[in-house]
Amino acid sequence: MFNRRTFLRAAGVCMPLPWLESMAHGSEAARAAGAGPGRAVFFMVPSGVNMWRWHPKEFGPEYQLSSTLAALEPFRKEMTIFSGLEHTKGGGGGHYEVGVWLTGNTKFENKDSLAIGPNTISIDQHIANEIGGRTRIPSLVLSAPGGTVTASFDAKGAPVSAENNLRRLFGELFGSPDVMQRLARRASLLDLVGEQAKSLSKQLGQSDRRRLDDYLESVRSVEGRLQADRGYFASRPLPIDTEDLKLDVDPQRQREDYFKTMLELTALALRNDQTRIVSILTCGSGHEFFAQWPDFGKMSHHQASHGTNFKPEEEEAKSYALLEGVDKWFVAHLARFLQRLNETQDGDGTLLANTMVLYGGGMSWTHQSSNLPMLLAGGSNLGLKHGSHLRFNPHKNFMGQLEKGVKPEETTVSDVLRTMSERLGVAAAGFGGSRQVIDELLA
Repeated sequence: MFNRRTFLRAAGVCMPLPWLESMAHGSEAARAAGAGPGRAVFFMVPSGVNMWRWHPKEFGPEYQLSSTLAALEPFRKEMTIFSGLEHTKGGGGGHYEVGVWLTGNTKFENKDSLAIGPNTISIDQHIANEIGGRTRIPSLVLSAPGGTVTASFDAKGAPVSAENNLRRLFGELFGSPDVMQRLARRASLLDLVGEQAKSLSKQLGQSDRRRLDDYLESVRSVEGRLQADRGYFASRPLPIDTEDLKLDVDPQRQREDYFKTMLELTALALRNDQTRIVSILTCGSGHEFFAQWPDFGKMSHHQASHGTNFKPEEEEAKSYALLEGVDKWFVAHLARFLQRLNETQDGDGTLLANTMVLYGGGMSWTHQSSNLPMLLAGGSNLGLKHGSHLRFNPHKNFMGQLEKGVKPEETTVSDVLRTMSERLGVAAAGFGGSRQVIDELLA
């Protein structure tokens, strides 16, 4: 079986092979279809939505898209909308949502607004630990604020630092001059370390020599990665003129251009198979990084979310209008991203057919973690079946309240995460308390 670590070497030239069908991994359905490799994108928008306008009113395949989701009409056969989902026991309510959405861990302590601990591994990192080595970048973790404002957590439960600088991201993906120079410097340092270690080995006893050999093996591993990166960049022209990308925009003052560029870079990274796992967080929960939305109202998004309090729309018209405006704004970016994936050929299908895109948040009404706004698009070549609005846990009413005397079915967000993971060939039984894959999603 070939993989993306297979290279053609001759006369000192190292060139990575393009993706070949013999490199395919993942579900049997994907391999049988001759599709490209499976991928997953997790796109989180925190702090709640206008619940009166988010979910469709009808269930099943004959549903009518809500006004909030109307921009997704071209993809209704390639997506599933969920109602009634939450994490086990409804944990992680309120502003804990970012630490819970991809982990399912409801038993963490909230240290401050930027860090969650202790937590457990998030599903993107769980998948990346298994298949991340097949690409240059095991997983791509992004957020507009960057750093520890992230929905991704490693095996120890520590936040995985998120990238937010678009020019730096472009350089890491496509080999800017600065990145190439840095790789060359690192390669020179490794050459020096290797020569010094060989000289030192002659002076050591057998036990120390074994330890040094282990160290040298790790150095050779890093050298191989550097050679792979340098060969990768050298053998590929830039996929797009940098003038077509706005890499130096401020995410707060130029958020439209910022998210267009971030999602374009994400699509390019997936198309070039530089990574297969991506998590995107727009901002922290309750975080005033995107405080004002002047096109939709005078209050902040956080204020609007707190101002609704389950009231009818007419009683809190300004708050609900701002929430709906923000909801539609992000859904429009999602629709543009899905279109970009759908128009990109990948193996025998499209990039969208080979990529699962989970979109939504961990809060519905103010501080409520039930009946979460979530949908899943793409992945038809990975064995997913779409086209419906699925209702789970019917013991909950529209506002997420329990109906008396009805036992919870406990279909959870973690069941969705497990289903996605296993479509990529990565076992996830019990992840976040999951008890099942979701049969309604399987073709």
